[in-house]
Amino acid sequence: MNSPDLFSTTRTIADLAAVRDAHAPIALDPATAATDMAPDHTSATRALSALWALVPYAERTGATPDDLESVLADLTADLRHLADRLGTDWHEITRRADGYFGDETDGTDQGPAPARRPAAPELEVIVVRDPDGPSVIEAFLDGVPVRPTEYVIDAGAGWHWNDWTEARDANLATASPATRAALLSHYDNPPGGQYVEDRDDAPWIDSVPAPAATVDGAAQ
Repeated sequence: MNSPDLFSTTRTIADLAAVRDAHAPIALDPATAATDMAPDHTSATRALSALWALVPYAERTGATPDDLESVLADLTADLRHLADRLGTDWHEITRRADGYFGDETDGTDQGPAPARRPAAPELEVIVVRDPDGPSVIEAFLDGVPVRPTEYVIDAGAGWHWNDWTEARDANLATASPATRAALLSHYDNPPGGQYVEDRDDAPWIDSVPAPAATVDGAAQ
């Protein structure tokens, strides 16, 4: 093998197909890679094996030949659709895949693996405000609908202190520990609080009840 990087000159689907066909024996028999391939044989062999899924997919879907990132993204999205149809947990699949990748790129034959930050989940929130009624909130975690819990801190005209503290304590009673801590920081002198009636300079959070007792982190 003349070059340790089999993919250094690949720019199109046709290039990937040529690499796949030229090195098919290595891709199909990883056990021979140590003698046939340069020091990065483990990663390269596994990448070669993936070409047997990627290239036919790209050819079948008519993907733009030189837009390799889009092809990879499309294949990943379709795999997620397949996981949904099969009733499998996509987040567990990607978590395990990250673990496999870390194990496979941290061998002594390749040196220490570079530090990698796991991709943070993407949370998207839609808020539809009705001036004459409650707001409608929809949330999507990595594109999957999730049931949001709404906590609105909106001090101002129309609030009376007793109603404010009742709503505050109800929110704090249902929140997770991390969310409860964040809520407390916002409830401490909230913007517009000067308009809450009948407060009479009472402390904003000194009267907050303690969180419910927990067992193994679960509220009782």
